Amino acid sequence: MDEARFLLDRSVGGKLLIARLRGAGWLARTLAEEYGDERAQRMPDEEWIAEGTRAGFMLLAKDHRVATRPLEAQAIYVHDARVITFARGELTAVEMGDLCLRHERAIHRLAQVQPPFVMALSETGLRRKRLNVV
Repeated sequence: MDEARFLLDRSVGGKLLIARLRGAGWLARTLAEEYGDERAQRMPDEEWIAEGTRAGFMLLAKDHRVATRPLEAQAIYVHDARVITFARGELTAVEMGDLCLRHERAIHRLAQVQPPFVMALSETGLRRKRLNVV
């Protein structure tokens, strides 16, 4: 993976966040753009994790608990996913964009980090989350 490409989960604010990231030069797509709106709304997390990872994306999701839920954690592990989540779930799309741009260099460097992983993004930076896999 030479240049970081991002696939945004439907929970991260869609149009506002994607516009902000693209405006800063990020290569980013929403689930709806990648798979169509109808399919994106019905995709279980395990499915979009698997498909997005196979397509070469780093995944951007709102809920850091994806690392602890067994089905999602297993999908991340099995498919060698690179996942970035937000440490606080109540953030607005504007706040998420601010955080992403504030920590842009560190986020983009994750494209070179050996997967699988889930990193939680907060004001202080990125912190690796433990995957709940057996």
